[in-house]
Amino acid sequence: MQIKKISLDKDSKKLPSDMEHFVKLAVDAGASDAAIVTTDKIVVDERVLMKCRFPLCSEYGQCMNCPPNTGSIEDMRRRIKQYEYSIVMKLDVPSEHIAGAAARGEAGVEDLRKLCKIISDVESAAFYEGYYFSTGFSSASCHFVWCQGIPCQALEGKGCRQRARVYSSMEAVGIDVFRLVASIGWDIYPIGMSATADMFPQGSRCGMVLIG
Repeated sequence: MQIKKISLDKDSKKLPSDMEHFVKLAVDAGASDAAIVTTDKIVVDERVLMKCRFPLCSEYGQCMNCPPNTGSIEDMRRRIKQYEYSIVMKLDVPSEHIAGAAARGEAGVEDLRKLCKIISDVESAAFYEGYYFSTGFSSASCHFVWCQGIPCQALEGKGCRQRARVYSSMEAVGIDVFRLVASIGWDIYPIGMSATADMFPQGSRCGMVLIG
């Protein structure tokens, strides 16, 4: 891969083909599917963050990438408007990996780590293609995925232990993931702690890279 020099003269005709390239890269990296979504289709809703707080999520306040440390809804809406495109990707997983308490088991964690790697590959590729503001978002708390049982040292001002591979989840910044995924036409199910594997055909872990 050749690193491209930064150019202030953006080729608007090249942008769509670049987005298709990033979609292919996501699938080649292991995503079950990926799609180009213009950022005007991304809904940021106060009720998403309310679900983190009521009832209180066990990861609330436990790391820099979870509420209340992720900024306001207004901040995120303003930031997203500065981008034109996003690449949304999903990783289909067996229902046994994500139903109820299984979502916090070893297989569930490995699914989330795989998703982070896919997101990182797409974000990195976009960066080296000259889209240097590209930013990734994943699924679930990074503290749960990478640092279970260990206090987040970023909260102590010491920097993140896993800074090259952690992301805020889309939900942590207020993105309505159910609406986003359903609008693409992918199947998505509301899977809670009381769900059992026989109640739905499969689960999905979803991520996104804002391209800019």
